Amino acid sequence: MTFEVNGLYILLSDRGDNSYTFHWRFYLHQSPISGSIYHLLNDIDPTIWRFEHLPNQDVDYDPSLLGALKIGELDPTLHAAFLERLQQIPIVDSIRFRERVTCRVWLKEALFALDDEGYIILTRNVDDIEAEARNLALRNKSLGRRTVAKSSGSQG
Repeated sequence: MTFEVNGLYILLSDRGDNSYTFHWRFYLHQSPISGSIYHLLNDIDPTIWRFEHLPNQDVDYDPSLLGALKIGELDPTLHAAFLERLQQIPIVDSIRFRERVTCRVWLKEALFALDDEGYIILTRNVDDIEAEARNLALRNKSLGRRTVAKSSGSQG
């Protein structure tokens, strides 16, 4: 898998079941070999979600990773502010999307805020980006492959 330095991606990982649901994460590729992962987890209690930032990650060796959808580029001067902004995304049920909080719903709320505040530029709505990422993961899971793609609904 090939990632661009300063590229911002949505990662979808196989949850290991047959439900075709995925774990949704952001990935900011910050050097030729690694980057930071940003996501929500409910690993301690299934009803309690928490934000996690994992720096210096090499996602090439993640066996559960199905696909990465590039949604933008972030200048290195924005990397710290990006982390701070993600930490401020509320971990609550979404009024905007009318869904209970999950890693996917939190990521959608973050996409909306990041676009609204100019970190990324979406040319399609958040639901379209979600569908594009899900379709990438579904195709890759059924074909037994992993790919990186550029979103048709964003600039960068």
